[in-house]
Amino acid sequence: MPSPSLVEAAALSLPELVYRELRNAILNGVFAPGQMLRQEEVAAKMGVSRGPLREALPRLEAEGLVVLQPRKGYAVAELDPEQIREVFDLRIKLETDIAARAIKRRTPDDIAKVRQLVEQMHQTSAQRTDSEALADWFELNANFHRAMLDPAGMPHHMRAVETARGIIEIYVRAELRLTGALNLAQDEHAELAQAFVDGDEKKFVALTREHSQHSRDRLLARFRKQSPTQLAASAAR
Repeated sequence: MPSPSLVEAAALSLPELVYRELRNAILNGVFAPGQMLRQEEVAAKMGVSRGPLREALPRLEAEGLVVLQPRKGYAVAELDPEQIREVFDLRIKLETDIAARAIKRRTPDDIAKVRQLVEQMHQTSAQRTDSEALADWFELNANFHRAMLDPAGMPHHMRAVETARGIIEIYVRAELRLTGALNLAQDEHAELAQAFVDGDEKKFVALTREHSQHSRDRLLARFRKQSPTQLAASAAR
């Protein structure tokens, strides 16, 4: 499972560290949609007691990443194509509203951060192709999108976006792992970053919408060949 850096880990409580590691493991396909999370097995795999795990699971349930099944325990959440379309459409509405405000309130520091993140993503995808590099790229990708929207100063909207992104992230990552289509994503990121730097509101909002639409459409096309659960399972092999 991907882990925080030693410096970061030292500053985290054990429950927080377990929460982050388990969340990353789910998003990166270590645990597949629908898979039961046997607490004894998961705790042993992570090298911790069940206590911190019991604290992490309700947080992940609140984010929509796991579900509590009566008399069975927690399982990784699974969605059907229509539910995934619904979540994408909600995300698109939220992101475009936030983008329209963020572009007007960005600062030179915001611009520098976006430039740095898009360059880091490019370097990560160009230099390494192993599974750990992909996990690093996905983390940078989340930070990149957050950096472009945070200047809006809309924390409640951002929490809703983060929840929507998290629910479908396992499928987005699985599709990119299988297709290796990082170059397409990188090209779109470069366009987004340039529109953000230029302060071009109309273009930035349009590209924000199109970027999520393209991800949605690629996934839905994939689901005509594989179910969401089959896709995630294939990418984890």
